[in-house]
Amino acid sequence: MALRSIYVAVFIIFGINNQLYASHDWYGKVFVDYQSTSNDINGNKTDVNNNASRFGIKGSFLLSDNSKLKLVYQAEYQFDPVDGKARGDDGTLKQRNTFIGIQTDLGMLFAGTHDSAFRKSQLKIDLFNDLAADIKTILRGENRMNNLLGFTTRTSKKGISVTFNAIKGSTESVNNSARDSTSVSLNYKTKSFYAAISIDSKLEGYDSTRLTLQLPWDKTQLGIIYQDTEKLSTGIKEDGYVVSLSYKVRKKGLIKVQQVE
Repeated sequence: MALRSIYVAVFIIFGINNQLYASHDWYGKVFVDYQSTSNDINGNKTDVNNNASRFGIKGSFLLSDNSKLKLVYQAEYQFDPVDGKARGDDGTLKQRNTFIGIQTDLGMLFAGTHDSAFRKSQLKIDLFNDLAADIKTILRGENRMNNLLGFTTRTSKKGISVTFNAIKGSTESVNNSARDSTSVSLNYKTKSFYAAISIDSKLEGYDSTRLTLQLPWDKTQLGIIYQDTEKLSTGIKEDGYVVSLSYKVRKKGLIKVQQVE
């Protein structure tokens, strides 16, 4: 509660003193569908499901009219219009990416609740994100962490950027420091090619390495992910991959195919 109070105080102070240099956007999405699923455990099942419906606000404050230094923020919450509560939670709202940061010519330093660098490195290769076929049901590493301190560099002229996260107090941590766990990604992006290598260290009890490749061709996009994961408590290793393919049909149509193992 103390941390949230600080956020509010900062917003009020900068909102009063820098009204001319402030910008913000409200946004939201209601994502509901009717699903028919089948598996070996539950058999066939049909249901109306909420898929991470959300609302939020994000914005920035320019600290002076001749400065490129910005205070940036975002607050986002998930709700469930189907069951009346956020999926898996007892309350009506579930916190998503909610953070405050400073943006400069070198990059952005931020703190709060945020997707890990490992998770962010896959961009939109997961074509069924937030649905029952989300890759998080099979692959480790799709983490959104609290107590996260992150820095993302500015993308260079050659398309290279780096993101580093230091995370305090992950699930299986024994120590109580700002670097109980780390997540880092090296990204390369141009108009015709995207590649990344990302590494989780001691995050949620796992060490993981992920290689990501995305290739857009006119109306077609090919995405490939390969990753290797080790559970630290047992030493058991596992690997997995994602291959996705999408094709644009006219202005708004999209055909999607995805294999995850």
